[in-house]
Parts: sequence; C-alpha cells; structure tokens
Amino acid sequence: MLRRLYKLGPMIFGLGFLTPLAAQLLQSADVPLPFGMSALLAGFLIAMAIAIPAQLRGRWV
Repeated sequence: MLRRLYKLGPMIFGLGFLTPLAAQLLQSADVPLPFGMSALLAGFLIAMAIAIPAQLRGRWV
C-alpha cells in the first residue's frame, strides 16, 4: 500500500499543497479569472498542470 501511495506522490503533493498555494497566490494578487472561475478551481488547474507531467516523468525537474 505504501508503494502505491509513493507512486502517487506528485499527485498527492499537487492536490494537498500546490492547489491551495496557487489559489491563495491568485487571490492575493487579485488576478481576474475567466468565466467567473473560483480561485480554488484555478489553483487546482495550475497544480494539475504541474503535477501530471511530474507524475508521468517520475520526477519534478
């Protein structure tokens, strides 16, 4: 079970840390979001755009 969780590390990090971080950065910078999108949804999209390639490659850099 731990091996499976370890393999999902970039996705878990993206969901648990990068999503709220990106949402807070967007809110504090008063960035106008398209289509009335919430900052949390925009943060999720940004975080997944970073985490999915990291998951596929197996590394962040």
